[in-house]
Amino acid sequence: MFEFLGECDATASPGRLCGCAVTASVDRCHRSLMISTFAPSKFERQTDRLTCSYAESPREDRMDPNIEFAAQAGDPAAMRMLGQAKLREGPDPELARDWLLAAAEAGDPDAMYDLAKTPHVLRGADGSKGRAELATYWLRRAAEAGSVAAMTSMAEGATSADEREFWLRRAIECGAWWAMCDLGELLEAEGREAEAEHWYRAGNAHRSLADLLISQGREKEAERCLTSAAEAGSWEAADVLAEIYARMGWRGEASWWRKESARMRTRPQYCMVSRFSEVALTAVVTTALVPFLQALTSKVAEDAYGQARQMVLRLLCRNPRNDEVAEPGLAIVQDPDKGITLFLWSNASDEALRALSSLDLGELTLRRPYQGQIHLVWHPASGTWRIRGSQ
Repeated sequence: MFEFLGECDATASPGRLCGCAVTASVDRCHRSLMISTFAPSKFERQTDRLTCSYAESPREDRMDPNIEFAAQAGDPAAMRMLGQAKLREGPDPELARDWLLAAAEAGDPDAMYDLAKTPHVLRGADGSKGRAELATYWLRRAAEAGSVAAMTSMAEGATSADEREFWLRRAIECGAWWAMCDLGELLEAEGREAEAEHWYRAGNAHRSLADLLISQGREKEAERCLTSAAEAGSWEAADVLAEIYARMGWRGEASWWRKESARMRTRPQYCMVSRFSEVALTAVVTTALVPFLQALTSKVAEDAYGQARQMVLRLLCRNPRNDEVAEPGLAIVQDPDKGITLFLWSNASDEALRALSSLDLGELTLRRPYQGQIHLVWHPASGTWRIRGSQ
């Protein structure tokens, strides 16, 4: 499952490929490591030199060259990152537009969401649509393509309860736990209290759950739920308990839970980081692709997609614990003998891994339409691995 595309010059500026010049915005530090490649036991395990790029701090004058390389090869996520870099840099939005449009049309949902939130960059690209219409168009496309942020935005802008419920449920299915409280409030407003209670509990919406239980005359149950959550470390539950006890005139209990809430708030808190300061760990490894893909194929054949992604993470010198969520990274696997470079993200979808495992590199080598290197990148919109050549 691969698709041949036109030839590109890997040494050309990204502007020649996507209509914009690249300047960078993320500073990186680089180091070389020695690691073992991954191969089935029948293949000799060999050691190769990796160049890993680790994010250090945002800057406005540099971009990871591995990301630039991947963007030039047509990797959608890399193109999006370059577009985001141009948006941060400003002031000419057209330079960001071409990268984001290329990524969005290739099927990257986050690029679609970026376009929806910054429709001014599209002015002049499509004179038939106004800013609001463009924003709505890309927001819907992003939501349909799987962007959780776009789904929650669609829910917020819904014109009917049914539409809002649809997008909230989609967002929850994709892991947006914070949408559970919103869904519960919607269901409660419609009189569907049993369903609302379920989502309040699932989303740890302590205040909304307590209000619902109290309105049903279930004060003791509300107190038990809040106490259990507060004792488990929830300062929100402790706050609600303090409010309830204060209304009941139990000043001692109210004061005690207020102090507990204040104490809990002093603990280290995690915060969300804007995707517009997104960075990614990248690594370049030189190795034979056939053993690597055979090892990957064995995992896919076992439906062990998580283990397949762990292989990519280890290429990036990352071996997270089972309870640790690693940030996505890009492995650039180069096979000099076959003249093939594979661009593989550590959060590759099951579909991408299945398609990759079914590639016939022998056939690809025989049919190669280019004299120089060929680049292999995943194209979400078509569900294929696309091939681009370079001299």
